[in-house]
Amino acid sequence: MSRTFYDTVPFLYGYTSHQDVIKNMHPALQNLIIQSSNKTIVDIGCGGGRNLVYSALNSDKVIGVDLSTKSLEFARNFISNDKVTLIQGNNLKIPLKSEVANLVISDGVIHHTGDPSTAFKECIRILSANGFMYLAVYKKKRYYRLLYLYIGGLFRFINNYYIGHLLIEYLYVYIHFFLYKIFKKNTFSLKETRSIFYDYFITPIASFHTKDEINNWIIDSQCDLIKYYATSGNCHVFVIKKK
Repeated sequence: MSRTFYDTVPFLYGYTSHQDVIKNMHPALQNLIIQSSNKTIVDIGCGGGRNLVYSALNSDKVIGVDLSTKSLEFARNFISNDKVTLIQGNNLKIPLKSEVANLVISDGVIHHTGDPSTAFKECIRILSANGFMYLAVYKKKRYYRLLYLYIGGLFRFINNYYIGHLLIEYLYVYIHFFLYKIFKKNTFSLKETRSIFYDYFITPIASFHTKDEINNWIIDSQCDLIKYYATSGNCHVFVIKKK
């Protein structure tokens, strides 16, 4: 299988410890995981396994699915829990039977698939009746969309060339690292900051969606929107229940 973008640059920020991962989770996701105690939890696009850590503390049947084998390798080592099953698979054709999950987690994933509507429908397909889905997706009416399209577009262009790639690796990533230190007072490592930079600017696919658009998908899929969180970041969060 060919390497994916996240095989080349796994999204490995925020993995200092299990305690920090749980502390930084969205409260709505924490609550859904607690409510799904001893039920089947599936994280689609699980990446390095952040959401699987807390899931494994609350359920004996936890499944993580991701397209990137490199990310799954990191998740396997980071979680180190026999309760968690990791599967290599595509969000656009999830390798699981229908209605197998009581909770589906899609945390900042479908907007990187190239076909977010199909990715959403696949998540709903594997969700059981009366099950819940946690969905975080990029906002359309947010400054990040412009940064990704224009500033990111420039970075993606120069990254295609050897000299441009060197500039990104040894100049812009370091600038990003020091800006985080100065303005956000974060203690991210250089490796974590590099992950953020590549995910923020270089990722080849990113789509942006309004609340109304997502709500139409929910209605078309015979589901209900239970809670909505606008949040202050780049994503907004939807808690969805399947009828």
